[in-house]
Amino acid sequence: MNFNSKEYTYCDMQVVLFGKPIMGLKGIEYTSKKNKEVLYGAGRYPHAVQHGKREYDGTLTLLQSELIALDRSAQLAGYKDCLDLDFDIVVCYLSPTGILTTDVIKGASITEKPKSLKMDDLQMEVALPFVALNILDNIV
Repeated sequence: MNFNSKEYTYCDMQVVLFGKPIMGLKGIEYTSKKNKEVLYGAGRYPHAVQHGKREYDGTLTLLQSELIALDRSAQLAGYKDCLDLDFDIVVCYLSPTGILTTDVIKGASITEKPKSLKMDDLQMEVALPFVALNILDNIV
């Protein structure tokens, strides 16, 4: 029996915005949430789990140069900056066995644009939180 302990790595991931791979990507995190509540009635024990709305959010961490490029693209399209844009984020993972898995974050919209740089920093990383309309996992 062969045992393969290789896992997905950051090096094997690619993120695409507006049809262009983001070369200054430092990280991405995204979450699907579903509101759930335990339903109580007669007695001490719950009767069911009630299901509510879904929510999608995350954080895109970029180098400052990518943020500037994103803002300039937005301005060329007639917007003030990237905070005015709604866009899809395509995340592709290549497995150690060569299988490509793709997630699509639909209708992402950046909610804030913080900037910070400290002494001895060799680059500026910008963490951009976003909300989204949906996350489609494992698209074939």
